[in-house]
Amino acid sequence: MKSIAEIFDNSNQMIDSIHNFFDRYIGNDLLRKCRISKIVDKIINKEYEYDQENPFFRLLGGALMESKVIQKVVKAKDLLIDKILLCFASGSAYRMFQHNSFYGDYGKDTFYRFDQLPKANWERLEETAALNVILDIESRTKEDHTNVLIFDDSLSRRTGGKGTELCGRVYDHNDHKMRIGYRMMTGGWSNSEMFVPFAQSMLTTRDESLMLGPDEHIDGRTLRGKRRKMAKTKGTEVVRAMVEKAKALGIPFDYILFDTWFSNPAQLIALKGIDVDTIAMIKKNSTKYSWKDPATEKEMKLNVKEIYSRNKKRRGLSKYLLSVEVTISDSEGNSIPARLVYARNRNNRKDWVCFVCTDMTLDEESILRTYSIRWQIETYFKMTKSYLKLCSECHSTSYDAITSHMVIVAIRYMILAVERFNNSDNRSVEDLFYQVQRDVINQMVNVAIVTLLDILIDSVRDFFHATEEQIDALICSFVDRLPDAWKCRFQKPEPARA
Repeated sequence: MKSIAEIFDNSNQMIDSIHNFFDRYIGNDLLRKCRISKIVDKIINKEYEYDQENPFFRLLGGALMESKVIQKVVKAKDLLIDKILLCFASGSAYRMFQHNSFYGDYGKDTFYRFDQLPKANWERLEETAALNVILDIESRTKEDHTNVLIFDDSLSRRTGGKGTELCGRVYDHNDHKMRIGYRMMTGGWSNSEMFVPFAQSMLTTRDESLMLGPDEHIDGRTLRGKRRKMAKTKGTEVVRAMVEKAKALGIPFDYILFDTWFSNPAQLIALKGIDVDTIAMIKKNSTKYSWKDPATEKEMKLNVKEIYSRNKKRRGLSKYLLSVEVTISDSEGNSIPARLVYARNRNNRKDWVCFVCTDMTLDEESILRTYSIRWQIETYFKMTKSYLKLCSECHSTSYDAITSHMVIVAIRYMILAVERFNNSDNRSVEDLFYQVQRDVINQMVNVAIVTLLDILIDSVRDFFHATEEQIDALICSFVDRLPDAWKCRFQKPEPARA
């Protein structure tokens, strides 16, 4: 019996690239190491035959051989790829399961239970996949460039939050208000051309009065317990832990970039203590820095505003206004040298912004040029929220499911970034998203067309008792009558050989 599905060409380049990404950077071995395993879909009764002389069946025993109950399981690879493809589909998983139009051959409970595997190490999956991507990109990049790690957090809002694990009221830096949800702390790698997220954590409040969702006690020695402990850790400590993880993994980087929320003296000194240099923007607050007046050779404790007012600024269209060397100290008496670079505020030419760099060998223009790479993490947040359904797709109340969804969204972004790099493409990541979305929708339409044509051909075969030669002739006639734009999507059956 020949089916129309065997001659229908429904391959898409972008969908194939997703499978290639999985095979190249993730693979089944990594899923096993991360304890992301296949899931039992359902228990079914099935009649089957077995060979009594087969030594394998003799080893199993008679009771098992006589059992008619078997388990239908779904591979972890198939579930993960379906999760990745979901954001490119036109509808939600709930609607697709409701109308029996989901592209996976399993139930909705299996799809949702995959996010809540109790032993799944989603953080290891993200960091290992990111490491494989980064090392591959570096091996194919020959030009001299600067590699950086970028850290920032972004609000992941939730509606309600009373039934969601560890959901609380957190501070939103954008509008300076308390919001319900999490702070998604993200660490990413960049070579100024592409951004790859390698570590993330959904942080919640440490104040019990602001905690809205349930906070169950879980053994701190387990993976789930460590994940929840990290969620209630101070943001600066999470950043240091992510930096140490990047060094342990072997991710290549030269500097760390972050904005004013993490550039306190204790953080800069702590990172310098593990041989990591930082470039960051600092606040115009009362923090004192040791500065030596070149005229009097007297060392004074001044804040950034006072240092700016006491020094002569560069005139004209210079790229920076002022550069001074200072000493940064913390409450424990530790100190390091640093360079402060003042530049004009692009949003207000009469105002200025200040940057700090702990690498004294780096010149001012290089400091400003390197810090400009930090904006890539903002585009990552915008892309994941607006296109990759970071906040709109997962409605689970489980903190583990929220963590797994965050990692899957990061993998979606990696796929688009790698595809853009491989093609040396001028298209943005958003353009690639729309292309993948079109390919996924076309794939679903192709499957529907194949199903209808298969049913029609089977009906012709059964009702008219048509032979295979007549069926092939019918298909050829059908393809010849199609418009030219559709003919390229079909292939005529080859004539039978004598």
